[in-house]
Amino acid sequence: MPTLAHTLINDADPTAPLLILGPSLGTHGSQWAGVAYRLADDYRVVTVDLPGHGQSQRMPNVTIDDLADEIVAIADSYGAKTFGFAGVSISGAIALTLALRAPDRLRGVAALCTGAFFGGAERWDERIREVREAGSLRPLVPDTAGRWFAAGFLDEDDSSGPIVLEQLAQTDPEGYIDCCGALARYDIRSRVGEITTPVLFLAGSQDPGNTPEAMRELHEQVDGSRFAVVPDSAHLPLVEHPDLVSDHLMEFFASSDD
Repeated sequence: MPTLAHTLINDADPTAPLLILGPSLGTHGSQWAGVAYRLADDYRVVTVDLPGHGQSQRMPNVTIDDLADEIVAIADSYGAKTFGFAGVSISGAIALTLALRAPDRLRGVAALCTGAFFGGAERWDERIREVREAGSLRPLVPDTAGRWFAAGFLDEDDSSGPIVLEQLAQTDPEGYIDCCGALARYDIRSRVGEITTPVLFLAGSQDPGNTPEAMRELHEQVDGSRFAVVPDSAHLPLVEHPDLVSDHLMEFFASSDD
């Protein structure tokens, strides 16, 4: 049985292909809502909460490999022999790890705003110290807002950005730290070229961390993969432009299902 909390968006057709969506660090699976409901007519869409985030219990000492195995367990719980997975940031790392660990189970994976390495232990040890000293994630919100969203997005009449930032502010610090540790230990740079699963690499045009250039380099290492850039978006294009992201995912997974 899977440990991670997950929500089925549409179970009207139990024979529809399963598509699982994974969120970014410090947020909930519901950040995918704008995309999920656009895809729910054609897929059984499942959104997932990371360990210690949303409704999921903590998983101390968790690794990205563990999280990939959790996604497979969720697919098993819905009786899906094969499934698609789309993930952003840390969940993009899960997507690429799934492609290495369970290629026979996958219709394809979409990796959004992610990488094969997230800076290693030194970077994440510093983040963990900051969070422990603050005792809360709320102090991270101002700086994070500028990385997650393109200039001007939070000034628009759109509640989705502020909702996601409030999710970050209210996330359990210890659950967040567990996932920071997973990213500290994650490094598949030497293995990306081994991926044979269909992959869509999707970048945000203004993402300062996982830049379009870096995402294109990943794409160039995976034979047959696809690459696209979402304009006027930063690290969370699924929140900023759910219509464009859903179009990319629909086209990609439809071709993978052929």
